[in-house]
Amino acid sequence: FNVWQAGTGLHFHIWCVRDSEGHQDRTYTPQPPTTMSKVLILGAGLVAGPGVKYLAETGHEVTVASRTVARAEKLIEGLAKCTAVGLDVGDPADAGRLEELIAATDIVVSLVPWTMHTPIAELAVKLKKHFASTSYISDAMDALDGAFKTNSKICFNECGVDPGLDHMSACVVFDDVKSKGGKIKSFLSYCGGLPCPDDNNNPFGYKFSWSPRGVLLAAVREAFYIEDGVEKKMDTTPGNGIYDKFILDSTVPNVGAPLEKATWPEAFESHPNGNSTKFKAIYDLPDCDTLIRGTYRSAGWCDAMRSIKALGLLNQDDCAATAGGITFAALLAADLGCDAKGVKAATAAKLAIGEDDVIIGRLEWLGLFSDKDATAPTKLDAVCRLFQENPKFYYAEGERDMIAMHHTFKILNADGSKETRTSSLVDYGIKGGDTSMARTVTLPLAIAIRKILAGEIKNTGVCRPTSADLYVPILKEMEDSFGIKFTEKTTAGW
Repeated sequence: FNVWQAGTGLHFHIWCVRDSEGHQDRTYTPQPPTTMSKVLILGAGLVAGPGVKYLAETGHEVTVASRTVARAEKLIEGLAKCTAVGLDVGDPADAGRLEELIAATDIVVSLVPWTMHTPIAELAVKLKKHFASTSYISDAMDALDGAFKTNSKICFNECGVDPGLDHMSACVVFDDVKSKGGKIKSFLSYCGGLPCPDDNNNPFGYKFSWSPRGVLLAAVREAFYIEDGVEKKMDTTPGNGIYDKFILDSTVPNVGAPLEKATWPEAFESHPNGNSTKFKAIYDLPDCDTLIRGTYRSAGWCDAMRSIKALGLLNQDDCAATAGGITFAALLAADLGCDAKGVKAATAAKLAIGEDDVIIGRLEWLGLFSDKDATAPTKLDAVCRLFQENPKFYYAEGERDMIAMHHTFKILNADGSKETRTSSLVDYGIKGGDTSMARTVTLPLAIAIRKILAGEIKNTGVCRPTSADLYVPILKEMEDSFGIKFTEKTTAGW
């Protein structure tokens, strides 16, 4: 609800948030900065809303620039001192306008695709402005460290959920163990943006909260990690992909609010993701023999996606096969050497499974054996459209998403004893309101931005929230103000 702060002329919003039991019994009144700071947010996508709202309602002037100005206008609806601007960050014709907008702000926040971050950060350097994003620090971004320090400005990255809250919650444990003379011998960290079990109602166990194409391409990405002291790699080699070597993790506790209809999943599929090896140095874990940062998916996802890949349907080069009004059944039949009527049986034979296998059921439900039009530039684009056009892959009114994050630490204490510690987060979206993905991605960043502009964060240069002066206040506000918190548990031995 909204209130006026007497004698100031400032208008605020009080959030009512749920505690771990789901009760609405805590409120948060954000405090305004001492001056009216200006924030430029580039991008008005699915996750931007909570961060924009937080910054607007803590007294900042917020400009949201988007290629689709209607999205920006919708995002700032009802918020004071906010402006929507039409801008295509990737269009050279808009380069002058982008520079003008950055020149007029105190901090530029990039919520556009990560490939655009560095050019935007370079403009921030040129114009002596702060920069912030939720994305990983690339080598090109890291190279700007000295320039930002020269300007006495911060380039703050990796401050969303993953990366972001994963760093912060892990560093709480790292710093505690190190302060007592202990060593981290193993660190496993997994996170998944999934449907709340109450609303997990399609055969793939997944709904999109970001680019469907990006989700599908994960099947052909490489992953690097450390296991038992050996650096390892997953790639596109048959049998060595991330979906070939997934494991079932049944250790994730339900530390979120009680479910309304469903039971907590018995296990999640987990697999490495991205480059975990570099975090041994970033986290300063010289004695860590196993370090894996990865992804959670619902049971059944990995086998289904591995099968789609095995059928050649993630091919980005084959354009001719999907031209001319071909159906999905005919597309598969041409590859499998059968007629369209026998494509289901031929697919089962290709995958060396029975026609009654649950994987075949998932592929049939998706529409791969159907007469739906497969016309597209590539096979990947054709399959992507099947996912995009199926409403079951999106959240209906009243449905909730979920963020599940779980760290496992194997610790060697200074006295030689061993212990296992876990740190877990389960958070659900708000019915009819913000998704958990949106809240956990942009609220940590917005909190950091407020503190940067208020002078509470004094760091300069390129950084991520892995030091206590950064992660402690952000985690505290996430818990105290929004009920988003981690639960730790310690047991003896490994």
